[in-house]
Amino acid sequence: MRSSTSNSDMTRWLGIGLVALAIWAVGATVYERQLRNVGHRPSVIDTPQLWAQERSRIYGDQTMVFIGASRTLYGIDLATVKVVMPHTRPLMLAMDGRYPLATLKALAGDPEFNGTLVVDLDAQGLSSHHWDDQAIYNRYFEDEWTLSWSLHRWLLSLFQRYWTLLNPRLGWLPMSKSWLRMAPPPFVAHDAISTRREGYLDFDRVDEAGLAQMFRADLASELQKHPPPPADDWLKTLSPVSDWVRRIEARGGKVIFFVPPVSGYQAALIEAAYPRPFYWQRFIDHYQLHGWHYLDDDELLDVILLPDDSHVDGSQKDAYTRRLLSNLQREGLL
Repeated sequence: MRSSTSNSDMTRWLGIGLVALAIWAVGATVYERQLRNVGHRPSVIDTPQLWAQERSRIYGDQTMVFIGASRTLYGIDLATVKVVMPHTRPLMLAMDGRYPLATLKALAGDPEFNGTLVVDLDAQGLSSHHWDDQAIYNRYFEDEWTLSWSLHRWLLSLFQRYWTLLNPRLGWLPMSKSWLRMAPPPFVAHDAISTRREGYLDFDRVDEAGLAQMFRADLASELQKHPPPPADDWLKTLSPVSDWVRRIEARGGKVIFFVPPVSGYQAALIEAAYPRPFYWQRFIDHYQLHGWHYLDDDELLDVILLPDDSHVDGSQKDAYTRRLLSNLQREGLL
């Protein structure tokens, strides 16, 4: 009699659980559809865990690792790299809004890394106050990254890839505040990230001129806060960077620096602050490094458009990546 009662209770609770699951699934589906109807779309959320997952895959002499900031994160098409250079294994470690010298330093200190490192870095990013921009991610990888975190991140990415509602800023709480008029509606993003940390920008979803003005103001503020040091002093501080490069090269690796394209006021501001002949080019020549600058391609900005004066639209990622690789190959850097 007791066994029969236990089975009955188990069946009842199982039924309740299935009904609850069905209600949740219906609610989640309706909410997902509502989010998509107002323009939101799925995107993997970039976190230190997602970065560390890619960081753990950099080993082997066939890897080509891209580091830098947003212009590389959203500009380089990894599938195109694989097509153009089929024997390579491209990986993305660039970060939005963070210059990459901390990652260069960390990879120099990793005796197992001997691949090709493609470094998106202009003269401003070489200045010493930017050296630690990516340090927090590298410390996370060294001190906290584990196999269990890797599994957690893999599963999370799998679901975020398909479900818009898994974006924290589009969760029930922030949306409820919006419905109750306690907060404005979440903005419709023009960017998305893949499970491989490859970014995509859709400028049809945003005010291009407004973004260009914002980036111009941010750059002007940054240059006012951190004025360019005298060229000689700036160059002397970069000796450790050269040492990091030599350590990678001594293991059979290769480091290539490049400056991605900018246009409009941003190009004018950065060139006035850090004239190429006295800063970036002098860094490359003085320390005998491999380097390429977008101004070396006279027709680049006629072919590749930068809607916000800084970034490539997702529709041109393939063309931009092919042109960049072609320039690097033509110069004998790849």
